[in-house]
Amino acid sequence: MNAVKFAFRFMVMKQKKAVSDFVILVNNAGKKTGIAEKMEAHEKGLLHRAFSIFIFNDQGEMLLQQRAANKYHFGGLWTNACCSHPRPGEKVLQAAKEG
Repeated sequence: MNAVKFAFRFMVMKQKKAVSDFVILVNNAGKKTGIAEKMEAHEKGLLHRAFSIFIFNDQGEMLLQQRAANKYHFGGLWTNACCSHPRPGEKVLQAAKEG
């Protein structure tokens, strides 16, 4: 890979990282009210858009995963397959597919 392609890919990765550090703030009706840094939203308990993914097998059993013990948010607890946040400007379904 040449230096120009590498620099471009690095820049795109940094932009995605910068955007992914923000969440979409919502009101009680789910309407967007702004954006905030993810950590700020979690620390202050700000209502923000999020999604959860649940995976079931044919017997109706749900796949669980144990969160890393060092996670700041519910570390070490068992939870559903995936929880995350759509980035500003991203649709929830798109975020879930990328999640």
